[in-house]
Amino acid sequence: MMDRIPSARDLTADEMVSLRNIVGGSFTPNSQINAGQKKRLIALGLVHSAMGGLMPTPAGRIVARM
Repeated sequence: MMDRIPSARDLTADEMVSLRNIVGGSFTPNSQINAGQKKRLIALGLVHSAMGGLMPTPAGRIVARM
């Protein structure tokens, strides 16, 4: 976990696309995103896993709009 909100520069282009897809909907099934990207986005605190899917955190919403 980082001690600050990650910026778009901290993500790869593919991670950024995945984050924007998650933020674009209210709920994204786990199968819609690469397992490695999911793990990293969760570790960065940008998304969280809930009820078999992914939802953006407030920090994730901020980063997705950068």
